[in-house]
Amino acid sequence: MEQKNIKFNRELFEKHKRELKELNSFISEAHSLLEGKLICAVLIGSRSRLDFNVGSDIDLILIGKWVNDKLFDRIDEVKEKMEILLLPIDFFLYQPQEIHILIDQGNPMILDGFTEGICLFNEKYFREIKNKINSYRKRGLINKIGKLWKISE
Repeated sequence: MEQKNIKFNRELFEKHKRELKELNSFISEAHSLLEGKLICAVLIGSRSRLDFNVGSDIDLILIGKWVNDKLFDRIDEVKEKMEILLLPIDFFLYQPQEIHILIDQGNPMILDGFTEGICLFNEKYFREIKNKINSYRKRGLINKIGKLWKISE
């Protein structure tokens, strides 16, 4: 039984590596085709933590200079310029100012994303946001206890 699990895990990891390669190509192409709109791309969730399974999707935060104010309509801006991958991806598209608001609100996806996620594009921006979160933590404004974030009032 253990031998089978090792083989399964190796196959799953190889699949993950192939999908990450596709994802990195997509991000590179997006940066080029979106004509400077893309500011940062962050892999979040189980794929960044490496605790994914066969049915796990890919969760991806894209920060950009999106024209559309409606969060769920922004993917159309991407679709107009390029073909979306056939990978199982959940896109979360935010503008830079929204990231700061969500941090101030204690949004767990953003906080986890920038503390545990993997930057796929624009390490400088990623580190700036991560440093802001760490600064808030040092000042006691936010704190993570287990898997939960707590905002000080």
